[in-house]
Amino acid sequence: MTGEATETDGGARERLEAVLNGLDAAVYAADARDGEILFANRAFQALHGADTVGWVLRDLVVPLPERGDYRVDPRGLGVADVPCELFDGELPQPRTGRWYHVREQAMRWVDGRVVRLGIATDITDRKETAEIARRQEERISRTARLITMGEMASMLAHEINQPLSAIANYCNGCAARMQAGAEARDLLPAMRKAAAQAERAGRIIRRIREFVKKREPRRGAVSVAAILDDALAFVDIDASRRGIRLVVDVAPGLPAVRADRIMIEQVVLNLVRNGFDAMRDAAGDERVLTVRARARGGHLVEIAVIDRGHGIDEEDRERLFQPFFTTREDGMGMGLSICRSIIEFHDGRLAVEPNPEGGTIFTFTLPVEEVARE
Repeated sequence: MTGEATETDGGARERLEAVLNGLDAAVYAADARDGEILFANRAFQALHGADTVGWVLRDLVVPLPERGDYRVDPRGLGVADVPCELFDGELPQPRTGRWYHVREQAMRWVDGRVVRLGIATDITDRKETAEIARRQEERISRTARLITMGEMASMLAHEINQPLSAIANYCNGCAARMQAGAEARDLLPAMRKAAAQAERAGRIIRRIREFVKKREPRRGAVSVAAILDDALAFVDIDASRRGIRLVVDVAPGLPAVRADRIMIEQVVLNLVRNGFDAMRDAAGDERVLTVRARARGGHLVEIAVIDRGHGIDEEDRERLFQPFFTTREDGMGMGLSICRSIIEFHDGRLAVEPNPEGGTIFTFTLPVEEVARE
């Protein structure tokens, strides 16, 4: 019986090793207590150019978690404690600069010992592709912002011209009064008003510069009301010119969200301007665009942009977020695709549905700051 059992155990080990040797990923089994390698498949050995059985894991190329990264300390595990998951994550190899997805599980090996069975898959190419895609998306996003600002240039010029004209008028008035012999204290109210208008013009310039400049995304705690105030300040004049009434409905006491303020402003601005375009042919009393913000489920904030325009048919709604798809004759077809990418980057969701009163409702969610940090 002993001989049969030994033969059976040997056959099981050979079959297991044959399966593991057929994998492209590097697979190893190491003693849970001291890290001595008991088995290494061909892919693992190819990384080191040698038979690594008998070596210690810490001396090798494949990256390993730190002790504190393990869910349990593998050195203290007994046969009764396995199988159990030890680690699952992505790790860089400092010496080579390559990235690996490493997964380790504690299990009983064919000889009865408790081992760490690890699978390390090289994901460097995937990480580099993802980084290239992220940078490309950032460039496209910035280009979209520049295009948006170009389209709004005349309105912004008018907005800036108002405080500049006021400053000129106040200064000319002060000069005239000085020539007439007015005392300095009589000029103070006009000078203070001129200073206030200069600050207003400065805020407009800073808002535009911040919106279009190139920078890395910076997520932090942001007030939803502040995001909406800054974004809608860009379109106030356009709304008046088109005869559209802007309604802002922000629930009181909304928690801060974790977001990049400028990126979310870009989303709001894009959705609002799309709503304006959708109401181009709407009747006067229907030319209302509502921007609404509500808490949702305690861990999300939902922002909705609601128009009373011509609406979007079902077939177009299914393709709406695809790159280069547009329902506008002069559209690029990238705005909504970029918006969805931005919201997904923030761990949120962008959706569209018909407005029961006519028109379209775009909604997106953002995680609450406290929840996002957990």
